[in-house]
Amino acid sequence: MIVSIFTPTPQFANDMADVVRVFFGNIDLRINESGGELALTHTESVAGDARQCRIEASGAYAAQAESVRPLYADALEEKRIHKRQLKQGVYAVMKQITGRTPPWGSLTGIRPTRLLYAGLSQGLTLDEAARQVQEQFDVQSEKLSLLREIVSVQTALPQPGSRDIDLYVGIPFCVSRCAYCSFLSGEVGKGRQLPPYVDALEQEIAAALALIAEKGLRPRAFYMGGGTPTSLPAPLLARVLRAARPFIEQVSEVTVEAGRPDTIDQDRLLAIRDAGATRISINPQTMHDETLRRIGRNHTTAQTEAAYALARKIGFHHINMDLIAGLPGEDLAMFRQTLAWSRAMAPESLTVHTLSIKRSSLLHLWEAALPDGEMTGAMVDAGRESAHERGMRPYYLYRQKYMAGNLENVGYALPGHECLYNIGMMEETAHVLAVGAGAISKRVQPEKGRIQRAPNVSDIENYIARVPEMIDRKRQ
Repeated sequence: MIVSIFTPTPQFANDMADVVRVFFGNIDLRINESGGELALTHTESVAGDARQCRIEASGAYAAQAESVRPLYADALEEKRIHKRQLKQGVYAVMKQITGRTPPWGSLTGIRPTRLLYAGLSQGLTLDEAARQVQEQFDVQSEKLSLLREIVSVQTALPQPGSRDIDLYVGIPFCVSRCAYCSFLSGEVGKGRQLPPYVDALEQEIAAALALIAEKGLRPRAFYMGGGTPTSLPAPLLARVLRAARPFIEQVSEVTVEAGRPDTIDQDRLLAIRDAGATRISINPQTMHDETLRRIGRNHTTAQTEAAYALARKIGFHHINMDLIAGLPGEDLAMFRQTLAWSRAMAPESLTVHTLSIKRSSLLHLWEAALPDGEMTGAMVDAGRESAHERGMRPYYLYRQKYMAGNLENVGYALPGHECLYNIGMMEETAHVLAVGAGAISKRVQPEKGRIQRAPNVSDIENYIARVPEMIDRKRQ
C-alpha cells in the first residue's frame, strides 16, 4: 500500500508511518507527496500553553481525530510529547478505519517495560503503572499482564551496580544464512577469514580486560553470540574462550550460543564446558524439517535432538531453546507440535520469537506465504501457555519493527535460570564491553538519562584491520 503523509513536521513522518504499519504491515511511504491510496493530513496550531493537533484520513478511507496537549518548557520533553501526540492521533484514525485494536495498542517502541518502570519511578504501584499504560496507549489486558509479570520477576533479581560490567564476544559467522536473518554475519565458506578474525578478537579481548582492570570495574556476566559461535572449529572456539578466561573466572553467568544444531559436536561442547560456560543455547526454531529447508537452516529435527542429548551427556545443566512463531508455511497446529516437542526435551529456558520481516533479509519477498497476525498471535499465546505449564516465568521482552501481528519476543525461564545478561541488554540497565565485528559497547548513565555507545565496524575484514581503533573507541 502507498501511504501519503502530509505534515508540517516531516521529522515525525516516519514515526507516524510506524503506527500505520501496525495496521497495514509494510507500506510505501510518501512524505508531503500525493498519490497514496491512503492520505493522512496533519495540521496543528498553538494557543497559549497548549498544542492542538488534527489528523485526517482521505482517499479510499475517511476518518479524523483531534487532541490538545500542554506545551513543555524542556525541549527534549516537548519533542517526546509532540511525537507521541501525533502517533496517537494517527492511531485513533487507523482504529476508525480498520475497526481493529492491536494487542500493543499505539505502542511501536521496542521496550514497553520501560513504561511500567517510569510509572514506578513516579511512586505508582505496579497495578497503577499498568493502568496508566493502558489508558495512555490502549494496550490490551493480556499484554499488560505479561508486562506486569516480567517486571515482577526482574525487580526480584539482582540489579546491576554502577561498577558492574558485562562482556559480549561476537562471532559474526554462520554455516548458511537463514532467510529471516537481518544480523551481521558472513558464511563460513572455506574458513579463510576465521583464523585472522580470532587473532583480532584475542587482541581486542585482551585490551578490554585491561580496561576493566584499569577502571576498577566488576565483571558480572559473559555472553558469546553471533552469528553462530559454534561455526568456529573447536580449536579456534577454545582460543577465544581462553582469551576471555580471566573475565569468565570472576562471574557466575557464562552463556555461549551454540545455536545451530548442525554446528554442535562433542569437541565444541567440550571446549565450551571446559571454559566454564553455565548456559548454552540450542536453537531449532521449529521441529518441522520442511520449514527448516524453506528458511535456509540446513539442519534437521533429528540433529537438534542429538545435539541436545549430547549437551546433557557432557554436563550442561542450563540449555535455552529458541522458537519462532509465524514461520512461512506453518499454522497453529504445527507450532503446537513444536512446543510439545521442545517441552519433552525440558530446556531450562525458552525464547519465543515472533517472525520479524526486515528489508535486509530474504524473507521480506515472501509475504504471501506468511501466517497472518491473528494466527501468529495465537502461536505466541500458545508459547506462553506451554512455558507456564512447565513452571517457567517470562523475564524479558522486546519488540521489533515489522513483526508479524505487531507482537513481541519473550524469554521464559524456570525460577533461578533467568539470564541476567539478557535482562541488562534488553532493558539497557547494564554496562557492556562488546568485542568483535559489529559489536556495540554501552555505558549506561541513568543519573544523566543517557546511554553512550561505541560501535565496532561491521565489515569483518575492515574490523580485522582496525582493531586498535576499536580498542580506542572503548577507551574514549
